[in-house]
Parts: sequence; C-alpha cells; structure tokens
Amino acid sequence: MPTYKQVKVDYRIFKNGYLFSNGIALNKTAFEIWECCREPVDENIIVKKFFEKYTPQSVEDEKMIIEDIKNCLNLLIEGNLIERIDE
Repeated sequence: MPTYKQVKVDYRIFKNGYLFSNGIALNKTAFEIWECCREPVDENIIVKKFFEKYTPQSVEDEKMIIEDIKNCLNLLIEGNLIERIDE
C-alpha cells in the first residue's frame, strides 16, 4: 500500500480554510488529511482516524468516506502538498 508524506509548504488561515503559498486553498477536512501526512502514513490509518471521528452508520457511509479520502489524497498530490511514497 502506498504511503503519503506532507510536502512542507507555508500556509495561513483564510476565511473558512487554509491558503498555501503555492496558491492552493483547502477546507478544514482536506487540511486535516494533509496534517495526517506530517509523517509517512498509509491511507488505512487516515481512514481509521476519520471513521473514529465521524462514525459511519452504514457500509455506504464507509465507502463514501474511503472514496473521499482517496480523492483528497490524489488532489493533494496534484497540488504538490503531499508526496506518494511507494514501498
């Protein structure tokens, strides 16, 4: 399973989210996923953290959270805010 690690980028709080020095803006949830990547982390650990926080009520909820996390990780890679580390 791939591991993800945060790219160090300056940011500031901006309205209802965070604005990075490279022009990328994140909402609070995407920022929380970015924060999870301070140290190398695989997506299962991130999913577990969000399951604990949001307590999915159904299999559909679980699938939606997993898909949203995967999409966010891909967008964070595209925005050069995290790196994918293949092990």
